[in-house]
Amino acid sequence: MPKILILTSVVGGGHVFRDIAIATELRKMISPEYEIIFVSGGNAFQMLKDEGLKVELIEGVNFPSNLGAIDFLKFYFILLRSELIQLFQIRKLIKKYSPVLIILDEYFFLTDYLKSWKIPVVFMCDFLGVPRSSIFINPLKSVLEIFFDWLLYTHLSKKADLWIYIGDPDHIPREEWRSRIYNENILHVEPITKLQYTEPPPKEIAREKLGFKKDEVVIIVTVGCSGTGEYLLKAVIDAVPNLKKSIKQIRVELISGYGITASNVELNPKQGVNIHGYVKNIEDFYVASDLIIIQCGITTATECLMIGTPMIAVPITNHWEQEHTAQYLENKFGTLIIKGKDVSPEIITDSIIKLLEAPSKNQFLFKGDGHRIAAKAISKVLISN
Repeated sequence: MPKILILTSVVGGGHVFRDIAIATELRKMISPEYEIIFVSGGNAFQMLKDEGLKVELIEGVNFPSNLGAIDFLKFYFILLRSELIQLFQIRKLIKKYSPVLIILDEYFFLTDYLKSWKIPVVFMCDFLGVPRSSIFINPLKSVLEIFFDWLLYTHLSKKADLWIYIGDPDHIPREEWRSRIYNENILHVEPITKLQYTEPPPKEIAREKLGFKKDEVVIIVTVGCSGTGEYLLKAVIDAVPNLKKSIKQIRVELISGYGITASNVELNPKQGVNIHGYVKNIEDFYVASDLIIIQCGITTATECLMIGTPMIAVPITNHWEQEHTAQYLENKFGTLIIKGKDVSPEIITDSIIKLLEAPSKNQFLFKGDGHRIAAKAISKVLISN
C-alpha cells in the first residue's frame, strides 16, 4: 500500500485542522489503496492522535513566550534546531514507509533533503513574506530575515512540486508580497479550518449541549495549543469580579488546549469560570458564545469570522505573524485588538464591556472551498509522479 506523509507543523493547533480538512478531501479523490499518515510533534501530535488518526511522533517546539511577548532570534533558532533534529527522524520514516508523496505544512528547511530522496514534495504555508529589519540597527536579524524570505518564496517555489498559499490575500501585509500569489508554481486557496469538515450546530442547540443557560452571557477564551497564553487566562480570571458588576449572569469558559493546565499555572478560577484543556468540539463553544477572546492565530480568527461571533484578538508581542494577523483583522473587520504586552484585568474588563455594548456587525464569510482546491492540486502531483 503506497504511503502519503503529511508533516503537520508542531507550532499551533490551526495547522492540525487544515491538514485534516485537506486529507479528508484527498482521500475522496485518490485510490483507496493509498494510506495517509500524519507526522508531527508536541501538542499537534497529541491533537492528531486524539482525532483517531495514524500519526508518527517527531521533535516538537516549545514557545519561548509566557508573558505575551516573544524573542524573534531565539524562536528562529529554536525552529532551525527542531528541523535539524526532525531531518534525522524523517530519514527513519522514509526508510520505514517509502512514501510516494510528502506534504510539508510549514517545514521550511526539509524540502531539499526530501527531494534528494527523489520524493515529490508539496509545501504549504499561510504567509508569503517576512519583514526586513534595518541591517544597520540589527544586522544579524536583518540577514536572517533576508535569507528566510528568499528561502520561503524564491527557493521553495522552485524546489517543491507544488507550493500552496493558504489564506486571504488581504492578510498579506505588503503589495509586493501580495503579487507573489501569481507565481506560476504557487497555488492560492482561501483559509482552511475545522469548519470545512465539521459543521457546527445552531446556537441554541450548542448552548443546550454544553449546559449553558439561556440568560447567561457566555465568554469563551481560547489560547490555542501552542502551550502559551497563561498570562491571558489569568488576566481574564482576575477581570471576572469587575465584569460581574456590569454583567450579572456571566459565564466564562477558558480553553487552554494542551500544555497549560489549572494545576501547573496555579489558576484559581472564580465562581462562574470553568477551565478546559483540549476540547474536540471547540466549534460548539464558538457558536454558543456571545463573545470570544482569542490568542491571535489566523485559523481561530477565521473560524470566528465564519461563524460570526464577536471577538477580541490578543497577538503575542514581537510574534510577526500574530501581529500582522491582528492588523489585518482590525483593518478589514474592525476587530478589537489588545496587544499581548498590554494585557491586564482592567483592559480586559473594559474591552469586553465595550464589545458587548457595540452593535453587531455582519462578518465576511469565506466560501469554504480551500480544502477541496488544495486536495485536487495535490492529487494531480501524486498522479503526475
